[in-house]
Amino acid sequence: MALENKGIPTIVICTEPFLNAAYRHANFLGRKGFQPLGIPHPLGGITPELVSDRAAELHQQIIKSLTTGE
Repeated sequence: MALENKGIPTIVICTEPFLNAAYRHANFLGRKGFQPLGIPHPLGGITPELVSDRAAELHQQIIKSLTTGE
């Protein structure tokens, strides 16, 4: 959020169980339009290939968020 406050477009990616905490944190800091992207949990203990696959699934959402703000 510090980067966003400086005008640097930023995407927050967190595993799905942490999405509610991310929204609460953003609201507390006055970022009502905050839209984190969720990725399946867990990331720890899985192969690098599976992490890469999960990231690839978000690729288009990341581009859309950074270029349109949606």
